[in-house]
Amino acid sequence: LTARAAAAARALAATVSPEAQKLGSDYLAKVQDVPAFAGILDRDKRAGSNEWAVAGSMSADGRPIIANDPHLSLSTPATFYPLGLDDGDIQAFGSTFPGTPTVILGYNRHISWGETTTGFDVTDTYQEKIEPDAASPSGLATVYEGRLEPIIPIPEVFKANDPTDGVMDDVSVVPPGGSIPAATLIVPRRNNGPIIEMDQASGTALSVQYTGFSGTRELQCFLLMNEASNMREFVHALQYFDVGSQNFVFTDDRGNIGYFTSGEVPVREDLQAGTVSGLPPYFIRNGTGGNEWLPVQHRQPGQAVPYEVLPYSEMPQIVNPPAGWFVNANNDPAGLTLDNNPLNQLRPGGGIYYLSYTFSGGFRAGRITQMIRQRLADGGKISFADMQKMQADDVLLDAEVFTPYIRAAFSDAQTAPAGSVLAGLGSDPGVGEAVDRLTHWDFSTPPGIPQGYDASDVNGRLGVPSGAEVQSSIAATLYATWRGQFIRNTIDATLAGLPAPGSAPALAALRHFLENGGASTSGVDFFANVPAAAAGDDLATRRDIVILASLRGALDLLASPGFAPAFHGSTDQEDYQWGFLHRIVFSSVLGGPFSIPPAGGAFPAPFADLPGIPVQGGFNTVDAATHSADADTLNGFMFGNGPNRRFVSQHFRGRGWEGGVRSVSIWPGGVSEDLTSP
Repeated sequence: LTARAAAAARALAATVSPEAQKLGSDYLAKVQDVPAFAGILDRDKRAGSNEWAVAGSMSADGRPIIANDPHLSLSTPATFYPLGLDDGDIQAFGSTFPGTPTVILGYNRHISWGETTTGFDVTDTYQEKIEPDAASPSGLATVYEGRLEPIIPIPEVFKANDPTDGVMDDVSVVPPGGSIPAATLIVPRRNNGPIIEMDQASGTALSVQYTGFSGTRELQCFLLMNEASNMREFVHALQYFDVGSQNFVFTDDRGNIGYFTSGEVPVREDLQAGTVSGLPPYFIRNGTGGNEWLPVQHRQPGQAVPYEVLPYSEMPQIVNPPAGWFVNANNDPAGLTLDNNPLNQLRPGGGIYYLSYTFSGGFRAGRITQMIRQRLADGGKISFADMQKMQADDVLLDAEVFTPYIRAAFSDAQTAPAGSVLAGLGSDPGVGEAVDRLTHWDFSTPPGIPQGYDASDVNGRLGVPSGAEVQSSIAATLYATWRGQFIRNTIDATLAGLPAPGSAPALAALRHFLENGGASTSGVDFFANVPAAAAGDDLATRRDIVILASLRGALDLLASPGFAPAFHGSTDQEDYQWGFLHRIVFSSVLGGPFSIPPAGGAFPAPFADLPGIPVQGGFNTVDAATHSADADTLNGFMFGNGPNRRFVSQHFRGRGWEGGVRSVSIWPGGVSEDLTSP
């Protein structure tokens, strides 16, 4: 990580001016607290989704089954809205966005489909050189290959209602000034993309190019999907899904399953030439020439953007896979990033094959894959109910990887020299008890308290947690808190002053270190954050010290005043149930009483001093309820994104509508903000 960060810093300094770097920093500061940017700036808050399919040969009743749960902000009312369409030509049912006249996710008489986000990179930021230009409508121009190209002003008019004068709908124009611009400046070359920051004194600006700045036809795509009766017609519909690239899961009444990706991925000038001009697409790029989006040369069916895009044949896809199943959970569908280099694969006809520099969901995809393989072992089959149970799975896959290292460190501590730092940690009763709990844990994350909701509560009727659930809950608290301390004592402590990686890459790096005895490829010591008395110990000893010191730190944190509303300063590990930390509020845009809890009093908060509802799940569980892996505050283990709609569906040959499809859906958060509505 440090070697890559240093190389990136050197490249940045060589190709991006100090003025552009400052503009980037200024822009980030401006949008840091804007909710719409939360998932962009913090990878741990990005939306995701799960989808998978099993063929009829792998299912209990011989019929293929698909499952899908998109992950967006969990709010009230729900993001999706149930919709049934029947106009004679279309008979479709599923989920839509309010105001959209088609089913977005769902099924008709012949097909069912779901979606997840691909994460493909369809946005570039450019450092622009600007100069005065009397011939330009804005008086400014960008410099491209030595030529001036006009910057175009697009007038902005903002209107607002004045709620203070007692007049209904008293809408008036808000005059420009402060944060209200008179116009947005756009760069035509950037697909009419905006300039987001500018310093006229230095002649520097930042512009953004995005495929979504073109007129696109996603509604046409969904209309055709609603009408489709077979896979060929479904794939034809995908050609009109231009922006917001998605992974699609598909099945039909002919017994097919399919995985497809859609969206228009731009072909960059330098990458197509087999090189990287300046910085890669995921940094600020030089806008004066050399790394443009190529103009369209081979127009694809249904193409909307005026640039060269990857042909459909190069988009990841598979139909009726030989394995009899497939999984996508926002993970890398083509394996281009598995070697930590997204720019070393080639397109079939030449040029670098680039989809994105980072993907999420690897833990979820890994756990779904694990569950499918477990169920199919020794000739087993997967049922409709199995698919639903898998959607509600709350196992921490990363805990399976890291808890053996905690046990090994504790074992090493038992034979450490008397009086050493490691021996002291090994003789700590609290550490010993925590290690024992983690040793006997099944890696599940039930809330463990009567007020908590989990998959064992049928139809939302709360039950008393079993003794096993309580113990798993305590272990989940200990592990999640240890994980946060471990990241902070290794990655964060070593990279102090540098941008910290997201949760998934941090854990990937730590796994790599531990599998190599604590050593990093770069040679940087990530286990140097130890007491002075242990500074001279070898790497293996310091590794064990940091692992166990992080566990001791987690226990201290849970007993601290900051966690008193949950655990009241207790040092008794029996009090550390996961539900006191892992909570959710279904937020309403109307705020206050409209959120859940309290839903106007219909759903009161279970605890006076802890916001939200205690639920199962955790970091990158399949039952999406994730939080930052380095969480270390009372409310840091809360979450706000998750399954907006769960869906399981299967088709089979039969007469009429009722004979041919079985589908179930759920929309958490409800579909109405009327507090009197059932």
